[in-house]
Amino acid sequence: MGADHAVPKPSQPLRRGAEAYGRVLSEAGGKETEALERDDGGIAISVSLYASPPYALSVPPLGVSRLSVNLTPARVIGGIEGDRPRSFDARRHSLFLTPAGQPVSWRKESPSRHLNIYFQRDVFGAGDQDASPLATAPTLLNASIPGIGELVEQLVVELRCPSVMSAEAADSCARLLLIHVARHGRRTSKTLQPLKPDDLARLRDFVIAHLGERILVADLAKQAGLSLNHFAISFAGQTGQTPHKFVLALRVERAAAMLTRSNASLAAIAHDCGFASQQHLCHAVRRHLGKTPSSLRAQRKR
Repeated sequence: MGADHAVPKPSQPLRRGAEAYGRVLSEAGGKETEALERDDGGIAISVSLYASPPYALSVPPLGVSRLSVNLTPARVIGGIEGDRPRSFDARRHSLFLTPAGQPVSWRKESPSRHLNIYFQRDVFGAGDQDASPLATAPTLLNASIPGIGELVEQLVVELRCPSVMSAEAADSCARLLLIHVARHGRRTSKTLQPLKPDDLARLRDFVIAHLGERILVADLAKQAGLSLNHFAISFAGQTGQTPHKFVLALRVERAAAMLTRSNASLAAIAHDCGFASQQHLCHAVRRHLGKTPSSLRAQRKR
């Protein structure tokens, strides 16, 4: 948006998330062409348009969720980091939703354009139950939702051709898109068979037994006897978290126990708990427990 249509800037997590994604895409040869940053009474949203050549990129975990909308058809390969890559024939207006804290890797085989909407879980206000599927949804890959095409194109027009009230119009279009995704998630979750308590207990036992190994969402889905998409949606609806965060929490739990009860090195603990590296272990412990591994280890010496 131009200076004549300036609006208040969004919260720091949104800014950091958009900047982090922009850096990764820029390193892969892409660029941001237009952007909207708006903070409506403390509830922020950020939208960016991108153009890119064929690329391969890894997007680190961001502190905010990200809805990506394809504006041109493209072959897309990738998904959650650590899982087996999947191949998609992404159509125009297909959606890819990445929850906060979820690392993903993508490869596109042709030049393309897409837009990203960055948002936080309280984008519609604290305690809004209708928006809960946005906060707890699993990664949404190449989804099509009827009726959003015109809304997407209107958002693009408002971003590319700013005029009086364009900021407000673009912000409204972006929020309405998120509402469509939230409603789609709620409708989908109601039609799927929920996981039973015994299923969740069996999944926990499976993860604990294989913490030192690479655990894929597909492995958990197989244990539950469900398709990958069915499992991911059912699991998120039942537990309020993604399978990835479920596994990570159990890894951190095991690591904390080892730090306070054993003399094992950080490298050995990282390996036994399935972390990619000692640095990954330290980051996960700090983020989930608010403590460093050394401070946890100091508790053992008291």
